[in-house]
Amino acid sequence: MRRIRRLSPGQEADFFLVQSDAMAKEALENLKMVRLLGTVIAVITLLGAAISLMNIMLVSVTERTKEIGLRKSLGATPKQIRNQFLVEALVICQLGGLGGIVLGTTIGNGVGMALGTSFIVPWAWMLLSVLVCVAVGLGAGLLPAQRAAKLDPIEALRHDS
Repeated sequence: MRRIRRLSPGQEADFFLVQSDAMAKEALENLKMVRLLGTVIAVITLLGAAISLMNIMLVSVTERTKEIGLRKSLGATPKQIRNQFLVEALVICQLGGLGGIVLGTTIGNGVGMALGTSFIVPWAWMLLSVLVCVAVGLGAGLLPAQRAAKLDPIEALRHDS
């Protein structure tokens, strides 16, 4: 390089060399930061989604108080009422998760086609997202389901809608 740039042995080099392994290390460090930032954003988003789902389910319990009272007066056990609302929360979460999988796969395929490469379907991440949706659904639906299960049937039937 010194010969190409016509530098004498005493002159300071006006160039520098970067080895490819140093660039690879720097790229890996950048990817770690991107992954950490993505994880933080995902956790905050999931927390917001769980709070929103819990709010929706609490409103659903309040609006369906008479229905809960009627079911209890006809013999439904608290466990059956609790399971009804837990399943409802799980279905809502799974629909959202499946929609996200479809949207992510579609966008990934679109980007892959635009770049002229193939898209690798991340099956492990899809399975993880389904499991996370189950956990969020159970976590967010538990309090509303417990409230619905504890309603007194007589008071529930008196409730004005």
